[in-house]
Amino acid sequence: MDHKAQLARLSAIEDHSGRSVPVRTSKCLGICFQANVVVVQPSQAGRAAGGRPVWLGEITEDGLVEAIDDWIFRGGPGIAPLPAALTGHVTSKDAKKPKKRKKPKHSKTAKKERRKEKREKDAARSDRDGGKKTKKDKKDKKAGRPKDGKAKKAKKAKKDKKDKKARAGKAGGD
Repeated sequence: MDHKAQLARLSAIEDHSGRSVPVRTSKCLGICFQANVVVVQPSQAGRAAGGRPVWLGEITEDGLVEAIDDWIFRGGPGIAPLPAALTGHVTSKDAKKPKKRKKPKHSKTAKKERRKEKREKDAARSDRDGGKKTKKDKKDKKAGRPKDGKAKKAKKAKKDKKDKKARAGKAGGD
């Protein structure tokens, strides 16, 4: 968005009497998350007819600036109805920034979602690797084993049995 061009375009707006409309700039109106913000003040006739300032947010397209120009030319707040193109852009100086929706960390649904995402991620990794186990998978598998004395004893017993068979094979073959 070319802010200087937009400001020049807004500064060139004239009302239905051919008078140029005053344009003031500000660093921040407090609702910067809806930039660019334009506040359209009613004319004296508009104020007398009950018009109040209208805050418009997210004015980032030339078509919206054109709609503001047309509205002011027809009389603006209090005299002319708000153009349909601008209705979704009406805001206020008290607008609150929408909060991001946080995922609950401890609910059953959240845990199910995390498990589902992990399964999908693992399946995608498996597809990418052609179904082969990677070093990381092997490490993860080893990390999941219990590290108690029974597991070590069973492993040692298996190795001893294998060594005993190997020795018996050598002794019988001489």
